[in-house]
Formats: sequence, structure tokens, C-alpha cells
Amino acid sequence: MVTIPNRELRYDPDDTICSRQESMVNNQFCSDVTFIVGTNKQRIYAHKLYLTIASEYFYAMFFGNFVEADESEVHLEDVEPDVFLNVLRYIYAQQLHITNDNLRDIFDCSQKFMLMELKKPLCRFLQDQVEPESALAIFSRNRHFAFPAVDEACLGLIRNNPLYHFNHEDFTTIDRESLSMILTSKQINCTEDQLYSALDIWEAANDNEGSCELRSLVKERSYDCQKLLIFGQSINEAYDDTPYNLGLTLKSDVPVSLYGLGVYISSNAHVVSVELKIYEQEVEISSDVFECPNKSVITVHVADLFFEEVVLVPQNSYRIWIKTSPLSAMVMRSPSVIHNRIKFSMGSHHNILQVALAHLYCEETPDSKKN
Repeated sequence: MVTIPNRELRYDPDDTICSRQESMVNNQFCSDVTFIVGTNKQRIYAHKLYLTIASEYFYAMFFGNFVEADESEVHLEDVEPDVFLNVLRYIYAQQLHITNDNLRDIFDCSQKFMLMELKKPLCRFLQDQVEPESALAIFSRNRHFAFPAVDEACLGLIRNNPLYHFNHEDFTTIDRESLSMILTSKQINCTEDQLYSALDIWEAANDNEGSCELRSLVKERSYDCQKLLIFGQSINEAYDDTPYNLGLTLKSDVPVSLYGLGVYISSNAHVVSVELKIYEQEVEISSDVFECPNKSVITVHVADLFFEEVVLVPQNSYRIWIKTSPLSAMVMRSPSVIHNRIKFSMGSHHNILQVALAHLYCEETPDSKKN
């Protein structure tokens, strides 16, 4: 920034108090302290009054028992001139230019100079970038800043759709502390087995000791969504190995995120394979294969199957297709759910028998809740 020696303030009609204050940054006019900044020892002119009002650090520097109190020049070797000038503009006129490149330097400067108020725009800058695609990278990056609001925003997305993030390329690059925060989530839309599988993927890419400690963090938790029970008539075992479907049309006014479902398991096999596909207007939008341990071969039980978030749009028709091997499918007539806000029309005019599901794990799509 070019220094303008002995500049007089302008009072033109277009000038404001804020613009005049900003013009005092690195200006010799009324300057009573000079900072020698960075390795190249750049001279930057400042005013003790502005700095003292902004920070207790500068108050102690200029009016405490420090050598700088009696000096007209102060050396700051561990701060770069561009960063220091940026901070001065915020102190003088609440103007701050933040980029991904200078974010950390400005934050470290705010820590050094005890500029607590400066953290608010830094947090807001980082929080505004949080999206599903960037959540893992920003979450891990935030370990340096420790902004609670950023952690909350990132964890909200990760907990909502964990299987998407576990399969994301950034997952294996997150740090151990960030992974621990995910594993200790009290609510997350996946099973414990899926958490263990995600941990296996992370461990394979990170040569870290103490995997037992991480595994101990995976404890019983609840899901971050609602469990809608499905009611129907005449639930029976399927007659053959033909895949069965469940027709689904969302009748409520806002989109609904589907995270998983409960499938009836009735088999003598100790492991049952469940192939699951979801179609929207006959276009496949989700496909998974699950290997379900059959803990009770003498009775029917329910296996919770979780997959990446599928957003169901109002009035669109969907079809849940399920094939089990060995045969263990259950079928029902007239399936339905009961909920005050989430309304589904279930079944199909083409097939009287529908695949019998115990429940749906779903929630009004997070973005739609804000409306």
C-alpha cells in the first residue's frame, strides 16, 4: 500500500466517516507509531488510539510496562505486511478482504493481537463455503480455527448423509480428531456396521496407531431422521424369487429425504443378500447390495438398510425394488404410513402385492425446513 505523507483529510460530499478512517491506514498524517513489519522490514504507519481501542494487546503494549511504550517504532517480524495492513483496515474502518489463501494468516494475527471481534467475519467466510461437496475438507480445516458454528454446519451435513461423505475422496484425508468427532455423533444416518466400514477405509489410508481407541468410539446411537412405520394387510412370505416392488408417491408439499428402510428377513441362511434399487419415473437413482447377518433363523426380524440420501420430490412417482437371496422376501397388501406432515401414497394399480417393508427412515429435506 502506497504511503501518502502528511495527507490532509478530505471532506467532499461523497466522502464518509468510514472512508476517511480507512484513508488513515498506513498514513503518516497524525501517526504516532511506526511498525517495522515482516522479513523485508516494511514501514507501516499507525495510530495508537485506534489500536488501543481495538485490542487489550495494544493497550498493554503502549500503556503498560513494555519497552514499546516509550518507542516510536515497533518490530513485528512474524507478521507479513499485507496481512497486517488487512487487519489495520478492519481496525480503522471495519473493512476486511478475506480469501482462502489469507484466512489462516488473518486468524493467527487476530489471535496474536487479541482481536476477538475479528473472528466473526472469518467464521462467517468459512461457514458460507460449507456445502455437501466441501463439508469434509472444511471440517478438517476448521481444527485450526475451532469455530463452533463451522463444526456444526459441517457435522450437520455429514450426519445427515454420512454414506455420501464416507465414499467421498476427502474422507481419507481428514485428521484423526475430525474423524473422532464424526464417530462420537449421537445421531447419524447409518448403522454401526457402516461406521466400522468407514473406519476401515480411513485406517487403510492413514498409518496411525490407536485404531482400537477409535473403534471404541462407535457406540449405540440414534438416527438423525424419523422412523415411519409402514402398516399393511396380509403380510406373508413371497411365493417365488421374483423381485417385488413398492410404489411410492410423495403427496406432501415439501421434498423428503429418504435415508434407509427396514426389510423383513425370514430365512434359514445365516447371511441374506438384499439387492435394493430405487427408481424415479422408471429411471434408476439408487442402487445398493447389502449382506445382512441373519441373527435369528427361526423367526422373522427386521434389517435396517441405510444408503446415500435420496431426495423425493412432491407428486413424483418412485419405485422401491428389492430382491433377496436366498429367498426371504415378505409381501403385503395396502401399505400405508401415518404422519402429520409427511404424506405418501403407497402401492401400485399394476400389482396387488407389494414388497413388505417395516418402516422408512426419512425426514423433510433439511433445506426445505428453512422455508
